[in-house]
Amino acid sequence: MCPFEFFRPKTLAEAIELLEQGVPLAGGTALTPRRGEIPAVIDLRELGLDNLEIQDNTILIGAGLTLQKMVDAVHILPVALREVCIKESGWNLRNMATLGGVIMSGDGRSPLLTVLLALRAQAVIEPGGNTVPLVDLLQQREEAGFHHLITAIRLDNPLALVYEQISRTPADRPIVCAAIAHFPEENAGYPFQVALGGFGSHPIRVEEAESILEGDGDIDAAVEACRKVYIEAGDAWASPEYRSHSTGVLVRRLLMELLS
Repeated sequence: MCPFEFFRPKTLAEAIELLEQGVPLAGGTALTPRRGEIPAVIDLRELGLDNLEIQDNTILIGAGLTLQKMVDAVHILPVALREVCIKESGWNLRNMATLGGVIMSGDGRSPLLTVLLALRAQAVIEPGGNTVPLVDLLQQREEAGFHHLITAIRLDNPLALVYEQISRTPADRPIVCAAIAHFPEENAGYPFQVALGGFGSHPIRVEEAESILEGDGDIDAAVEACRKVYIEAGDAWASPEYRSHSTGVLVRRLLMELLS
């Protein structure tokens, strides 16, 4: 194993100064397989980034909170959000993996990222303390020179949240998955947020379907908008025809559940 430098800053300011020298380390579940290519790690455990609270109608989750603690937050987090944490990884890894780590390393087959997109997740990042929509952050994290630290995630508390996936086994990563959240009409943005996963480097939001649901509420048109997003989404796990058809089935099922 190649040696690397190890830093354990005591303050957020110290951690920010170190960002250009190494990679932030939370639970280590994503970094451990890559340890041979990492010059330095910045251990974040002393920074207290594991808070969980509700502010008005917004859920604030520290980026250092483990997935298992999210599962255990029965009276705070929506049921579907806690359930996808279970689908994200097994019990041993959930006690180590953190929310921030999943956001920075999860791919298109991440159930948790898919649900976070449906929940209008926004990341609080340093330096600067800016709030960035998760849909944008998932694009930015791939860029060279991205030296930022996620400190927290803000979620709108939905009226309802539903999720479903198709996979080879119940414990396997999804071949295709869908999440839909319903928000109060007075909230900014579309009242329905639709996210799809199971393919590519990260899950995606389907704004065309959201616009249709806000407008005339045509379920058939919304399903078609989702289905065509994956019409060329073929890989080693599924053909584009299968994934596209399955997407339509899942979205229709979830919409019927919400609207009933």
